[in-house]
Amino acid sequence: MSGRSAEALRPLFVLSVWRSGSSLLYTLLNQHSQIALLYEANLPLLQPFFWGRSRSNAWLERWEFWNQSLSRHRISVGLVPADLPDAWAATRSVYQSVACRKQASIWGEKTPSCYDRALFLADKFPDARFIVIWRDLHAVLRSLKRASNGDAFFKKVGLSYRVLLGNENLREACGTLIAQGRLVYEVDYEDLTSNTCECMKQMCQFLEIPFEPRLDSLEGADRSAIFPGEHHAMVRGTVISGDRKQTEILPAAVRAKIDRYVCRWRRRYGGAWPRYPLEVPEGTSPPRFAEVCKDRVIYHGLRLFDQVTVMIYSVAPLSLLRLYRSLDRHKASKGSHGQRREVNQ
Repeated sequence: MSGRSAEALRPLFVLSVWRSGSSLLYTLLNQHSQIALLYEANLPLLQPFFWGRSRSNAWLERWEFWNQSLSRHRISVGLVPADLPDAWAATRSVYQSVACRKQASIWGEKTPSCYDRALFLADKFPDARFIVIWRDLHAVLRSLKRASNGDAFFKKVGLSYRVLLGNENLREACGTLIAQGRLVYEVDYEDLTSNTCECMKQMCQFLEIPFEPRLDSLEGADRSAIFPGEHHAMVRGTVISGDRKQTEILPAAVRAKIDRYVCRWRRRYGGAWPRYPLEVPEGTSPPRFAEVCKDRVIYHGLRLFDQVTVMIYSVAPLSLLRLYRSLDRHKASKGSHGQRREVNQ
């Protein structure tokens, strides 16, 4: 490995649920000369891609087909070492190569797909640090609903359950990691957008690197690895802005469900988490046991479906998968005039 030695490189994972501001945080962090993160490459989750393919590096073609990580990050297939035994060795090798190309000391990625896999990442990468970004779930689900107008990915069945229960799982994982003495930094999207400079200074202290002035600005940032779509308009601009006052688009039942879960979490964590929303309607009670059980069953069913999807993309012939995706894109284009995200997770 040219440039810095592998021993000098340190892993970092930026975790959240979708539409929590992780794309903004990724863009700001990657402005630093010592940080080189990949954008939703998700290679640690794709171990089935390596079954019987590690020696020939055939997994690379499936990884590229899955979410275009090679092309988005300009990774040369010829430079990937042969015979990487599994997804975790490949992650360390490939992600480090991206960092070395930038002469950076911190490698890793930002990914909402690991919202319930923080402990898994900590086990596979014991030297990793974690930055977790939270956001008021009312704003998250409003953002998901708006994003679904131009991106079929956000129309996935049950995405709101993944966000709601995933947020709770990520909170529990953070507590476990901190109790284990692992290095975890938490930031709220609302604070990041209202006081960007101070938040980024604190993150630099957490990462033990000097603060660089361009970290609080989007000017000149590299967004080449970010998926297209209007839902990334702010990240592709130059102005960092928080949640604006907009017409309420969430049904009353959804808002009430979020409030019940916020009430549940604040009772569990002594009012310390989540910080946002600042208030819940008076008289709100936590969800009843039956509601939580039902939500959990739905959530685990959805996560099982996600895992089966990875398995299918691991074993099915690529020619068949390409045909399926082509038909899926054609169907989506008939129902939407926006751009569709080329990723299946």
